Amino acid sequence: MSGEKKLLPGEIPTGIMDYILRSLQEICYGQVVLIAQDARLVQVERNEKLRVTDCRMCRERKPIAAVELQCLQERIHQSFRNLAYGQLVIIIKAGSVVQMERTEKRRFTGLDGEGI
Repeated sequence: MSGEKKLLPGEIPTGIMDYILRSLQEICYGQVVLIAQDARLVQVERNEKLRVTDCRMCRERKPIAAVELQCLQERIHQSFRNLAYGQLVIIIKAGSVVQMERTEKRRFTGLDGEGI
């Protein structure tokens, strides 16, 4: 490794959080997915859907207020914290965050073999 700083468990670096918040403001329909392994952020996915009938509405929407962005940032940190293996999916519909889904994966050992 070329001097890369290893992320702390549950940490979301400032630059990555800025990217996540920017994506939440730009996407009209879709999702942003944060993936954790060993309690560390390893990947961020941005999936955007284009709803043909709502194109105009999305172009004309107002940006998310700073207070709401701060609240979203805190909720993302809170939801991602203590996620060892799994993902946090932030779902956007009509330009608004409507839901967060936190999926945690767990492996069981000693049950007829190692792992699942």
